[in-house]
Amino acid sequence: MSLIHPQEMTEANLAAHRANGQKTQGPVTPEGKANSAAANLRHGFYCKVQNGALAALKEDPQEYAGLMDSLENNLVEGLECQLVELIADTVWRMKRAKRMQDGLALNHIQAAMESQDARVLPHRLLAHENLDYYDDLTFALDRRGNSPTPAEIHTFVEHFKDDPSEEMKEFFLLLKSLNKLEKGPERNAARRKARVQLQALIESYQRVCLRVEEHFDELRSPESLAALIAPRDENALLLQRMEDSSLRKLWRLTNMLFRVRNGGLTLRDVKNEDRPGYVHENKDDDDKMSGEKHGSYTKMHPLRDNRQQSKGLLGRNAQFAP
Repeated sequence: MSLIHPQEMTEANLAAHRANGQKTQGPVTPEGKANSAAANLRHGFYCKVQNGALAALKEDPQEYAGLMDSLENNLVEGLECQLVELIADTVWRMKRAKRMQDGLALNHIQAAMESQDARVLPHRLLAHENLDYYDDLTFALDRRGNSPTPAEIHTFVEHFKDDPSEEMKEFFLLLKSLNKLEKGPERNAARRKARVQLQALIESYQRVCLRVEEHFDELRSPESLAALIAPRDENALLLQRMEDSSLRKLWRLTNMLFRVRNGGLTLRDVKNEDRPGYVHENKDDDDKMSGEKHGSYTKMHPLRDNRQQSKGLLGRNAQFAP
């Protein structure tokens, strides 16, 4: 028993439905009816109206008629021409897919390199800038006279004041002591000690810079670039499947073309050494049609091997071997 009570239709409801129905009778003109008939058209494979699907899909009926004429006049030549055109289209789509893959790979590489540069480049620039400060102080300690000057020492200390290493803190104390020492043996000894410590700091920092450069080079190595363009996103995987599908299609079309050119659609009379008489058979061993002649009567194969029917299938100009 249904728990939903149907709506009771009164005379007023029925009159309203009839009035609304008169206003929605659908298209009236032939063009409107044609558009309405094709509203749910998806592919047109099962369209019963002659050229109905062609018109709905904006295809040229004249082009279809020309294709039919070429196949009816000479099936072999017409089919060969169509296969060549399909092969060319398939190869061109494969080349287009390759260009699309190359474009996606280039975009991935550019985006990844920009991101990597944003992370690594500031460290490289800072490394080179720090080396310049080390070189300036080395030149100042080697210069004759009362050097380095307090200004040069202050510049170096301010630049590396955030360095937390104990070696740098000890070096800062030694540099600041130079400002308090007058020119003489004691100051010269402090300068020699500062040069030794500075050289050790430079060598340590050069190793850091070398690791930064090696990391920067690794990011641009062929292995890293290949990893960047590996098909991971949906578009790259789709293009790869398209390429595989096109390759299989190219293989099938090429084999079909070779069969057509080698006489796969031309029937011949060949001698059957195992049986008396003749049989009609295709060039391929898989598609043989057999029959035996008994006087004026021919025992027919289930495929009904007669020339007239085959001629109708292959076209008016189909050629048969004598």
